[in-house]
Amino acid sequence: MSAIGLGLCALPLLGMAVPPVPASSAAWTLAADGLIHKDADGKPHKLAFGQTRGAAIAAVTAVSGKPLVTGIYPDCGQGTPMGHADFRGGLSLLFLKGRFTGWEVGDKGDPMLRTARGIGIGSTRAALKAAYPGVEIAEDSLGVLFSDEGAPSGFLDEDSPKGRVASLYAGETCAIS
Repeated sequence: MSAIGLGLCALPLLGMAVPPVPASSAAWTLAADGLIHKDADGKPHKLAFGQTRGAAIAAVTAVSGKPLVTGIYPDCGQGTPMGHADFRGGLSLLFLKGRFTGWEVGDKGDPMLRTARGIGIGSTRAALKAAYPGVEIAEDSLGVLFSDEGAPSGFLDEDSPKGRVASLYAGETCAIS
């Protein structure tokens, strides 16, 4: 189990009080292999893909508050229903077979939810290309997709120099796996 699984997630299990909850999910940094939260001392704690559903929800709840909605997407391309937990700020955790397998932030997401290189909802195409010089941008049946090896992927709102980041995701999601 990762440091966050042993740290923040263990608090409720040990009967200890959970720290006060801020009003936003923006405390998380979006990563290609999970989420990162820095504690009050600036120490990073990774919530990596593969954690159990319960551990992942507890970790995000300890930092960002309880999920607004939890549920199941019954018809995803993986052939298995995908669970989700949607948090304040537009951050959604995604689960397959009881494991944290992906996250997504949609167009209504908090623009302060960003990658380690500063890319979030509303970032310009130019900023995206500057932060991720190897990023590939292509239009497909779902829209204008961008991806770069080892970085979160997402969609732009249009395929032009004026395009802005409209969504971000990593791992296995319902729209794309």
